[in-house]
Amino acid sequence: MNIHEYQAKKIFNTYGIPVLKGCIAYTPEEAERCAQRIGGKMWAVKAQIHSNVRGHGSFIETEAGAKGGIRFVSCAEDARREAANMLGKTLVTPLTGPEGQEVKKVYLEEYVDIALAYALSIYIDFSVEKVFLSLADVTENKKRPKSFLTELDINKKMTAVKATALAAKLGVPQKHIAKTAKVIQKMYEIFKTYSAFRIDINPLVVTTDNRLFALDGKIAFDPDAVGKYKEITCMRDVEEETPSQIKARLNNFRYIKLDGNIGCIINGSGLGMATLDLIHLYGGKAACILDLGGEPTKETVTNAFKSILSEPNVEGVLINIFGGSSRCDVIAEGLIAASREISIGMPLVVRMDGTNAQIGCRLLFESGLPFTVKQSMDEAVRVIIQSVQEIV
Repeated sequence: MNIHEYQAKKIFNTYGIPVLKGCIAYTPEEAERCAQRIGGKMWAVKAQIHSNVRGHGSFIETEAGAKGGIRFVSCAEDARREAANMLGKTLVTPLTGPEGQEVKKVYLEEYVDIALAYALSIYIDFSVEKVFLSLADVTENKKRPKSFLTELDINKKMTAVKATALAAKLGVPQKHIAKTAKVIQKMYEIFKTYSAFRIDINPLVVTTDNRLFALDGKIAFDPDAVGKYKEITCMRDVEEETPSQIKARLNNFRYIKLDGNIGCIINGSGLGMATLDLIHLYGGKAACILDLGGEPTKETVTNAFKSILSEPNVEGVLINIFGGSSRCDVIAEGLIAASREISIGMPLVVRMDGTNAQIGCRLLFESGLPFTVKQSMDEAVRVIIQSVQEIV
Protein backbone atom coordinates (compact mmCIF):
# COMPACT_ATOMS: atom_id res chain seq x y z
CA MET A 1 0.00 0.00 0.00
CA ASN A 2 1.35 3.41 -1.02
CA ILE A 3 0.54 6.73 0.64
CA HIS A 4 0.81 10.33 -0.52
CA GLU A 5 3.67 12.72 0.17
CA TYR A 6 1.65 14.77 2.67
CA GLN A 7 0.76 11.59 4.58
CA ALA A 8 4.39 10.44 4.67
CA LYS A 9 5.38 13.85 6.02
CA LYS A 10 2.79 13.56 8.75
CA ILE A 11 4.51 10.36 9.85
CA PHE A 12 7.94 11.99 9.51
CA ASN A 13 6.83 14.89 11.71
CA THR A 14 5.51 12.50 14.36
CA TYR A 15 8.90 10.78 14.50
CA GLY A 16 10.91 14.00 14.59
CA ILE A 17 12.13 14.10 10.99
CA PRO A 18 12.11 17.81 10.06
CA VAL A 19 9.62 18.84 7.36
CA LEU A 20 8.53 22.21 6.00
CA LYS A 21 5.22 23.86 6.80
CA GLY A 22 2.58 22.52 4.43
CA CYS A 23 -1.15 22.35 3.76
CA ILE A 24 -3.40 20.09 1.69
CA ALA A 25 -5.97 21.62 -0.69
CA TYR A 26 -8.85 20.10 -2.64
CA THR A 27 -9.95 23.24 -4.48
CA PRO A 28 -8.13 26.23 -6.04
CA GLU A 29 -9.64 28.49 -3.37
CA GLU A 30 -8.28 26.27 -0.61
CA ALA A 31 -4.85 26.42 -2.27
CA GLU A 32 -4.91 30.22 -2.10
CA ARG A 33 -5.88 30.14 1.57
CA CYS A 34 -3.16 27.56 2.27
CA ALA A 35 -0.48 29.83 0.83
CA GLN A 36 -1.69 32.69 2.98
CA ARG A 37 -1.78 30.50 6.09
CA ILE A 38 1.72 29.06 5.52
CA GLY A 39 3.20 32.52 5.03
CA GLY A 40 6.42 33.46 3.29
CA LYS A 41 7.14 34.78 -0.20
CA MET A 42 7.14 31.61 -2.34
CA TRP A 43 5.48 28.21 -2.28
CA ALA A 44 5.65 24.86 -4.04
CA VAL A 45 2.33 23.50 -5.37
CA LYS A 46 2.59 19.71 -5.60
CA ALA A 47 0.12 17.32 -7.22
CA GLN A 48 -0.67 14.43 -4.87
CA ILE A 49 -0.69 11.12 -6.72
CA HIS A 50 1.12 7.87 -5.98
CA SER A 51 4.22 8.72 -8.01
CA ASN A 52 7.52 10.17 -6.85
CA VAL A 53 8.50 11.63 -10.24
CA ARG A 54 5.66 14.15 -10.46
CA GLY A 55 7.98 16.95 -11.48
CA HIS A 56 8.84 15.07 -14.68
CA GLY A 57 5.22 14.50 -15.64
CA SER A 58 2.81 16.40 -17.85
CA PHE A 59 -0.93 17.04 -17.79
CA ILE A 60 -3.21 15.91 -20.60
CA GLU A 61 -6.09 18.39 -20.33
CA THR A 62 -4.36 21.72 -19.79
CA GLU A 63 -2.31 24.05 -21.95
CA ALA A 64 0.25 24.37 -19.16
CA GLY A 65 0.62 20.58 -19.06
CA ALA A 66 4.33 20.44 -19.80
CA LYS A 67 5.13 22.32 -16.59
CA GLY A 68 4.79 19.10 -14.59
CA GLY A 69 3.20 18.22 -11.28
CA ILE A 70 5.38 20.44 -9.05
CA ARG A 71 5.23 24.19 -9.60
CA PHE A 72 6.56 27.25 -7.77
CA VAL A 73 4.57 30.41 -7.21
CA SER A 74 5.29 33.78 -5.61
CA CYS A 75 1.79 34.97 -4.73
CA ALA A 76 -1.34 33.38 -3.30
CA GLU A 77 -3.34 34.16 -6.45
CA ASP A 78 -0.83 32.18 -8.52
CA ALA A 79 -1.19 29.27 -6.09
CA ARG A 80 -4.91 29.26 -6.84
CA ARG A 81 -4.27 29.41 -10.60
CA GLU A 82 -1.74 26.57 -10.61
CA ALA A 83 -3.97 24.44 -8.40
CA ALA A 84 -6.77 24.99 -10.92
CA ASN A 85 -4.41 23.81 -13.68
CA MET A 86 -3.83 20.55 -11.78
CA LEU A 87 -7.02 19.61 -9.92
CA GLY A 88 -9.30 17.32 -11.90
CA LYS A 89 -6.64 16.89 -14.57
CA THR A 90 -4.73 13.73 -15.51
CA LEU A 91 -1.02 13.71 -14.71
CA VAL A 92 1.14 11.33 -16.73
CA THR A 93 4.58 10.42 -15.33
CA PRO A 94 7.14 7.70 -16.13
CA LEU A 95 5.60 5.64 -13.28
CA THR A 96 1.88 6.04 -14.02
CA GLY A 97 1.94 4.70 -17.56
CA PRO A 98 0.24 6.48 -20.48
CA GLU A 99 -3.18 6.40 -18.77
CA GLY A 100 -1.88 8.69 -15.98
CA GLN A 101 -3.67 9.49 -12.71
CA GLU A 102 -6.25 12.14 -11.91
CA VAL A 103 -5.10 14.79 -9.42
CA LYS A 104 -7.72 15.24 -6.71
CA LYS A 105 -5.64 17.21 -4.20
CA VAL A 106 -2.52 19.36 -4.09
CA TYR A 107 -0.05 19.97 -1.31
CA LEU A 108 1.32 23.47 -0.73
CA GLU A 109 4.64 23.89 1.01
CA GLU A 110 6.89 26.82 1.80
CA TYR A 111 9.76 27.33 -0.62
CA VAL A 112 13.41 27.07 0.43
CA ASP A 113 16.70 27.65 -1.37
CA ILE A 114 18.70 24.43 -1.56
CA ALA A 115 22.44 24.27 -0.96
CA LEU A 116 22.88 20.48 -0.71
CA ALA A 117 20.59 17.56 -1.50
CA TYR A 118 20.70 13.88 -0.57
CA ALA A 119 18.59 10.82 -1.43
CA LEU A 120 17.95 8.30 1.35
CA SER A 121 16.12 4.99 0.90
CA ILE A 122 15.48 1.91 3.01
CA TYR A 123 13.87 -0.91 1.07
CA ILE A 124 13.40 -4.64 0.68
CA ASP A 125 15.07 -6.11 -2.42
CA PHE A 126 12.66 -8.95 -3.13
CA SER A 127 15.02 -10.59 -5.62
CA VAL A 128 17.38 -11.46 -2.76
CA GLU A 129 14.94 -10.98 0.16
CA LYS A 130 17.24 -8.58 1.98
CA VAL A 131 16.92 -5.03 3.35
CA PHE A 132 19.21 -2.29 2.07
CA LEU A 133 19.97 1.33 2.90
CA SER A 134 20.82 3.49 -0.08
CA LEU A 135 22.35 6.95 0.30
CA ALA A 136 23.40 9.38 -2.42
CA ASP A 137 24.48 12.99 -2.78
CA VAL A 138 22.16 14.35 -5.51
CA THR A 139 23.16 18.01 -5.28
CA GLU A 140 22.94 19.66 -8.70
CA ASN A 141 26.15 20.58 -10.52
CA LYS A 142 28.29 18.13 -8.52
CA LYS A 143 30.84 16.47 -10.78
CA ARG A 144 31.25 13.31 -8.69
CA PRO A 145 28.27 12.75 -6.40
CA LYS A 146 28.83 10.21 -3.64
CA SER A 147 26.55 7.20 -3.33
CA PHE A 148 26.67 3.85 -1.60
CA LEU A 149 24.55 0.87 -0.66
CA THR A 150 24.71 -1.17 2.53
CA GLU A 151 22.78 -4.22 3.71
CA LEU A 152 20.87 -3.90 6.98
CA ASP A 153 20.16 -6.60 9.54
CA ILE A 154 16.49 -6.05 10.28
CA ASN A 155 16.90 -7.80 13.65
CA LYS A 156 19.39 -5.21 14.88
CA LYS A 157 18.92 -1.59 15.93
CA MET A 158 20.21 1.36 13.94
CA THR A 159 22.50 2.80 16.60
CA ALA A 160 23.50 6.46 16.75
CA VAL A 161 27.11 5.40 16.14
CA LYS A 162 26.26 3.49 12.96
CA ALA A 163 23.92 6.22 11.66
CA THR A 164 26.59 8.86 12.30
CA ALA A 165 29.17 6.81 10.39
CA LEU A 166 26.77 6.51 7.43
CA ALA A 167 26.09 10.25 7.39
CA ALA A 168 29.82 10.98 7.52
CA LYS A 169 30.51 8.49 4.73
CA LEU A 170 27.93 10.31 2.59
CA GLY A 171 29.87 13.52 2.97
CA VAL A 172 27.31 15.53 4.92
CA PRO A 173 28.88 18.73 6.37
CA GLN A 174 30.10 18.29 9.92
CA LYS A 175 27.47 20.62 11.41
CA HIS A 176 24.66 18.48 9.90
CA ILE A 177 26.00 14.98 10.57
CA ALA A 178 24.17 14.55 13.89
CA LYS A 179 20.83 15.70 12.41
CA THR A 180 21.25 13.49 9.34
CA ALA A 181 22.11 10.52 11.55
CA LYS A 182 18.90 11.10 13.50
CA VAL A 183 16.91 11.14 10.24
CA ILE A 184 18.46 7.78 9.24
CA GLN A 185 17.61 6.32 12.66
CA LYS A 186 14.01 7.54 12.49
CA MET A 187 13.55 6.26 8.93
CA TYR A 188 14.69 2.84 10.09
CA GLU A 189 12.35 3.00 13.08
CA ILE A 190 9.37 3.81 10.84
CA PHE A 191 10.38 1.05 8.42
CA LYS A 192 10.41 -1.58 11.17
CA THR A 193 7.45 -0.30 13.18
CA TYR A 194 4.97 -0.30 10.30
CA SER A 195 6.24 -3.26 8.23
CA ALA A 196 7.17 -1.05 5.29
CA PHE A 197 8.42 -2.35 1.96
CA ARG A 198 10.16 0.94 1.19
CA ILE A 199 10.72 4.41 2.63
CA ASP A 200 12.32 7.25 0.64
CA ILE A 201 13.38 10.79 1.38
CA ASN A 202 14.45 12.33 -1.91
CA PRO A 203 15.67 14.89 -1.38
CA LEU A 204 16.80 15.52 2.17
CA VAL A 205 18.10 19.07 1.80
CA VAL A 206 20.40 21.49 3.53
CA THR A 207 19.13 25.00 2.82
CA THR A 208 21.26 28.04 2.11
CA ASP A 209 20.51 29.25 5.64
CA ASN A 210 21.80 25.94 7.07
CA ARG A 211 18.53 24.19 7.96
CA LEU A 212 17.82 20.49 7.28
CA PHE A 213 14.47 19.25 5.86
CA ALA A 214 12.88 16.22 4.22
CA LEU A 215 11.65 17.90 1.05
CA ASP A 216 9.78 14.87 -0.28
CA GLY A 217 8.70 11.53 1.16
CA LYS A 218 7.38 8.19 -0.04
CA ILE A 219 6.40 5.11 1.97
CA ALA A 220 5.08 1.76 0.72
CA PHE A 221 3.67 -0.70 3.24
CA ASP A 222 3.20 -4.46 3.23
CA PRO A 223 -0.54 -4.84 2.47
CA ASP A 224 -0.72 -7.85 4.79
CA ALA A 225 0.39 -5.66 7.71
CA VAL A 226 -1.73 -2.60 7.02
CA GLY A 227 -4.72 -3.73 9.07
CA LYS A 228 -2.56 -3.98 12.19
CA TYR A 229 -2.03 -0.22 12.38
CA LYS A 230 -5.10 2.04 12.43
CA GLU A 231 -3.06 5.18 11.78
CA ILE A 232 -1.76 3.61 8.55
CA THR A 233 -4.95 1.86 7.44
CA CYS A 234 -6.84 5.17 7.46
CA MET A 235 -4.31 6.57 4.96
CA ARG A 236 -5.31 4.11 2.23
CA ASP A 237 -6.49 6.07 -0.82
CA VAL A 238 -8.61 3.57 -2.74
CA GLU A 239 -9.17 6.10 -5.53
CA GLU A 240 -5.46 5.83 -6.37
CA GLU A 241 -5.56 2.04 -6.70
CA THR A 242 -5.87 0.31 -10.07
CA PRO A 243 -8.83 -2.04 -10.69
CA SER A 244 -6.44 -4.98 -10.33
CA GLN A 245 -5.20 -3.73 -6.96
CA ILE A 246 -8.76 -3.21 -5.72
CA LYS A 247 -9.75 -6.69 -6.89
CA ALA A 248 -6.68 -8.15 -5.16
CA ARG A 249 -7.58 -6.46 -1.88
CA LEU A 250 -11.21 -7.63 -2.05
CA ASN A 251 -10.17 -11.21 -2.85
CA ASN A 252 -7.33 -11.41 -0.32
CA PHE A 253 -4.50 -12.02 -2.72
CA ARG A 254 -1.36 -9.94 -3.08
CA TYR A 255 -0.78 -8.04 -6.32
CA ILE A 256 2.33 -6.15 -7.43
CA LYS A 257 2.37 -4.27 -10.75
CA LEU A 258 5.62 -4.24 -12.73
CA ASP A 259 6.62 -2.88 -16.15
CA GLY A 260 7.05 -5.97 -18.36
CA ASN A 261 4.67 -8.09 -20.45
CA ILE A 262 4.48 -11.47 -18.63
CA GLY A 263 1.77 -11.86 -16.01
CA CYS A 264 2.73 -14.22 -13.16
CA ILE A 265 0.44 -16.16 -10.83
CA ILE A 266 2.25 -17.85 -7.94
CA ASN A 267 1.59 -19.01 -4.37
CA GLY A 268 4.14 -17.81 -1.84
CA SER A 269 6.64 -14.94 -1.84
CA GLY A 270 9.70 -17.20 -2.03
CA LEU A 271 8.40 -18.91 -5.16
CA GLY A 272 7.48 -15.50 -6.55
CA MET A 273 11.02 -14.19 -6.11
CA ALA A 274 12.49 -17.31 -7.72
CA THR A 275 10.08 -16.91 -10.65
CA LEU A 276 11.04 -13.26 -11.18
CA ASP A 277 14.73 -14.17 -11.00
CA LEU A 278 14.38 -16.81 -13.71
CA ILE A 279 12.33 -14.54 -15.96
CA HIS A 280 15.01 -11.87 -15.66
CA LEU A 281 17.82 -14.40 -16.16
CA TYR A 282 16.35 -15.61 -19.46
CA GLY A 283 15.73 -12.11 -20.81
CA GLY A 284 12.05 -11.63 -20.00
CA LYS A 285 10.21 -8.98 -17.97
CA ALA A 286 7.26 -9.51 -15.66
CA ALA A 287 4.19 -7.29 -16.02
CA CYS A 288 2.82 -8.16 -12.60
CA ILE A 289 2.95 -10.81 -9.95
CA LEU A 290 -0.13 -12.13 -8.19
CA ASP A 291 0.33 -14.22 -5.05
CA LEU A 292 -2.66 -16.50 -4.36
CA GLY A 293 -1.53 -17.16 -0.80
CA GLY A 294 -1.74 -20.39 1.16
CA GLU A 295 -5.19 -21.94 0.58
CA PRO A 296 -6.92 -20.32 -2.41
CA THR A 297 -10.43 -21.43 -3.37
CA LYS A 298 -11.62 -22.08 -6.91
CA GLU A 299 -13.34 -18.67 -6.85
CA THR A 300 -10.16 -16.92 -5.69
CA VAL A 301 -8.16 -18.49 -8.51
CA THR A 302 -10.84 -17.59 -11.06
CA ASN A 303 -10.87 -13.95 -9.97
CA ALA A 304 -7.07 -13.82 -9.87
CA PHE A 305 -6.75 -15.20 -13.42
CA LYS A 306 -9.34 -12.75 -14.75
CA SER A 307 -7.48 -9.91 -13.05
CA ILE A 308 -4.19 -10.84 -14.71
CA LEU A 309 -5.82 -11.21 -18.13
CA SER A 310 -7.43 -7.77 -17.83
CA GLU A 311 -4.05 -6.00 -17.60
CA PRO A 312 -3.45 -4.18 -20.92
CA ASN A 313 0.32 -4.79 -20.99
CA VAL A 314 0.11 -8.55 -20.33
CA GLU A 315 0.96 -10.56 -23.46
CA GLY A 316 1.36 -13.95 -21.81
CA VAL A 317 0.69 -15.60 -18.45
CA LEU A 318 2.88 -17.91 -16.38
CA ILE A 319 1.14 -19.89 -13.61
CA ASN A 320 3.81 -21.33 -11.29
CA ILE A 321 2.37 -23.30 -8.36
CA PHE A 322 3.93 -25.44 -5.67
CA GLY A 323 1.15 -27.25 -3.87
CA GLY A 324 1.46 -27.56 -0.13
CA SER A 325 -1.62 -26.34 1.66
CA SER A 326 -2.61 -25.11 -1.81
CA ARG A 327 -4.16 -27.92 -3.88
CA CYS A 328 -3.14 -27.98 -7.53
CA ASP A 329 -6.48 -29.51 -8.61
CA VAL A 330 -8.40 -26.60 -7.03
CA ILE A 331 -6.14 -24.10 -8.79
CA ALA A 332 -6.61 -25.94 -12.11
CA GLU A 333 -10.41 -25.82 -11.67
CA GLY A 334 -10.23 -22.04 -11.11
CA LEU A 335 -8.08 -21.52 -14.22
CA ILE A 336 -10.45 -23.62 -16.32
CA ALA A 337 -13.54 -21.79 -15.00
CA ALA A 338 -12.05 -18.38 -15.85
CA SER A 339 -10.89 -19.52 -19.30
CA ARG A 340 -14.38 -20.72 -20.21
CA GLU A 341 -15.91 -17.36 -19.27
CA ILE A 342 -13.63 -15.11 -21.30
CA SER A 343 -11.85 -15.23 -24.63
CA ILE A 344 -8.11 -15.77 -24.28
CA GLY A 345 -5.76 -14.82 -27.09
CA MET A 346 -2.38 -15.11 -25.44
CA PRO A 347 0.07 -17.85 -24.37
CA LEU A 348 -0.72 -19.59 -21.07
CA VAL A 349 2.03 -21.70 -19.49
CA VAL A 350 1.43 -23.72 -16.31
CA ARG A 351 3.87 -25.47 -14.02
CA MET A 352 2.46 -27.38 -11.06
CA ASP A 353 4.21 -29.45 -8.41
CA GLY A 354 3.18 -30.79 -5.02
CA THR A 355 -0.27 -31.61 -3.64
CA ASN A 356 -2.55 -33.11 -6.33
CA ALA A 357 -0.26 -31.84 -9.11
CA GLN A 358 -0.97 -34.82 -11.37
CA ILE A 359 -4.72 -34.35 -10.98
CA GLY A 360 -4.40 -30.62 -11.72
CA CYS A 361 -2.32 -31.19 -14.84
CA ARG A 362 -4.76 -33.85 -16.07
CA LEU A 363 -7.68 -31.45 -15.63
CA LEU A 364 -5.88 -28.83 -17.70
CA PHE A 365 -5.05 -31.37 -20.45
CA GLU A 366 -8.61 -32.70 -20.59
CA SER A 367 -10.18 -29.22 -20.63
CA GLY A 368 -9.24 -28.68 -24.25
CA LEU A 369 -8.24 -25.11 -23.37
CA PRO A 370 -4.97 -23.56 -24.63
CA PHE A 371 -2.78 -24.30 -21.58
CA THR A 372 0.81 -25.39 -22.11
CA VAL A 373 1.79 -27.53 -19.12
CA LYS A 374 5.45 -28.01 -18.18
CA GLN A 375 6.96 -30.10 -15.39
CA SER A 376 9.87 -27.85 -14.41
CA MET A 377 9.89 -24.17 -13.48
CA ASP A 378 12.95 -23.57 -15.64
CA GLU A 379 11.24 -25.01 -18.73
CA ALA A 380 8.00 -23.14 -18.06
CA VAL A 381 9.82 -19.80 -17.82
CA ARG A 382 11.74 -20.44 -21.05
CA VAL A 383 8.55 -21.35 -22.91
CA ILE A 384 6.54 -18.30 -21.79
CA ILE A 385 9.39 -15.92 -22.68
CA GLN A 386 9.79 -17.52 -26.12
CA SER A 387 6.02 -17.49 -26.71
CA VAL A 388 5.70 -13.81 -25.82
CA GLN A 389 8.67 -12.86 -27.97
CA GLU A 390 7.05 -14.56 -30.96
CA ILE A 391 3.96 -12.34 -30.72
CA VAL A 392 4.06 -9.72 -33.46
